[in-house]
Amino acid sequence: LEAEPESIFGGSAEPPDSLFHTFLSLVSMRVITATVFAAAASSGATNLTRNPIRRVVSMLQDMQKKIEAEAKAQEKAFHKFQCYCDTNTKELTAAMVEGQAKLDQLGTDIEGSEAARKQTLSDLAGAKEDREEANKAIEDSEEMREKENKDFTSESGELKSNIEAMGNAIVAISKGMTGSFLQTPTASVVNRLVANSPDLTFAERDQVQSYLQAQSTGGYAPASGQIVGILKQMKETMEKNLAELTAEETDAVASFSAMKSAKQKEIAAATASIEEKTQQAGDLAVRIVQLKDDKKDTADSLAADTGYHAELEKSCKEQVVEYDEIVKSRSEELVAISDTIKVLNDDDALELFKKAMPALVQVEVSQRELQRKALAVLRKYSHGKATPILDLVAVALHGKKANFDKVLKMVDDMMSALKKEQSDDDAKNDYCKAELDKAEDTTKELKHSLSNLATRMQTQKDETEKIKTEIKELSAGIKQLDKAVDDATETRKEEHEAYV
Repeated sequence: LEAEPESIFGGSAEPPDSLFHTFLSLVSMRVITATVFAAAASSGATNLTRNPIRRVVSMLQDMQKKIEAEAKAQEKAFHKFQCYCDTNTKELTAAMVEGQAKLDQLGTDIEGSEAARKQTLSDLAGAKEDREEANKAIEDSEEMREKENKDFTSESGELKSNIEAMGNAIVAISKGMTGSFLQTPTASVVNRLVANSPDLTFAERDQVQSYLQAQSTGGYAPASGQIVGILKQMKETMEKNLAELTAEETDAVASFSAMKSAKQKEIAAATASIEEKTQQAGDLAVRIVQLKDDKKDTADSLAADTGYHAELEKSCKEQVVEYDEIVKSRSEELVAISDTIKVLNDDDALELFKKAMPALVQVEVSQRELQRKALAVLRKYSHGKATPILDLVAVALHGKKANFDKVLKMVDDMMSALKKEQSDDDAKNDYCKAELDKAEDTTKELKHSLSNLATRMQTQKDETEKIKTEIKELSAGIKQLDKAVDDATETRKEEHEAYV
């Protein structure tokens, strides 16, 4: 029941008009030639002792059996066709329901994938922004750290110089070498420190300044022990300040290193997220294209199934109506034949025929006239087409004495040949349909494969261009970083040389 069966006419799904008319002409010709033969036999032999009605009854009974056999064959073909209609209608309905469900699901999947890709692109932009902010934070912190380090270097260097000068002054005063000390530049530094120190009282500042002035002019000078004590106190304060400043610098360096390490981890995480989100966005783009292609193919298949379902439903209804008309017509024919047989089998019919026979004998219908009528019927149903077998029948009827047994045999042979040709044509038609279906399926598969390949190629091309652009950007960033590192290295070298 998978393949479309032959129609109830015994041929293809739609009976060709030419074959159908030929069949009608053959049947009509058989009836006509049989009638002519019976009439010729009756007029030629005029054997009134035999019962001619019996022969007519036998012919009608044979015709009745043939019609009943044809009815069974057509009924079997009709049930087979109905089975084909029911099976394929159910399959098409199920395929349409499944196709619609798949179409709806594909629409939902496309919406979900597009939403996911939109979110992924948003996350990707956020990751890039986070990486840029982290890089900016490192740059700002490095700039601030550089400034703090420069200030520390300046302050610590000044404190170290002051401590060294104070130590030299303490040693010189302790050894009684104040006069020679006052001749060095270090003395000026000590005088400046004493004058500007916020840790000395007015009396202590005056005492130290008086001592240094007296030593330089040779006047009265306070005891050197007191002066050394004051200078030591100042030195200890400066050493304490240097230690605190150094500790602050150490803490600042540690904080900067920790912050930089944390930001570098953020940058690494953001970079990994960027790579992951880029891959996800590409995969989702490919999936969206594939889903849209699948949706289009599903919609096309659903439209084809819907159209074929409508055509099949229409064809099946038409076949049912046509079969009902054939059954009705055949029933009327069988009733008419049965009634005729019943009438002819009646005894009154035989008596009536015997009474009418002398009058029938007087009706002279020549065999040539009957042949002419048979030829006229033959020409009427041949539709003006030249057919070798029909031409042979016409030649036989043209003879002086037509042998109707041979004519009937020729008609039977022609019907057998036509049925065989029809059977061969049906087989070839089924084969051609199967091959066309295979070719169509192969074409669809190839088109779908080509579409997928083209989509993948375009996606890969877009990804390649995007990667090239990112490589260029990264290369430019690396060059900028290298330049920044070189500049920072040179600056650090200059600071180191200045500090040393």
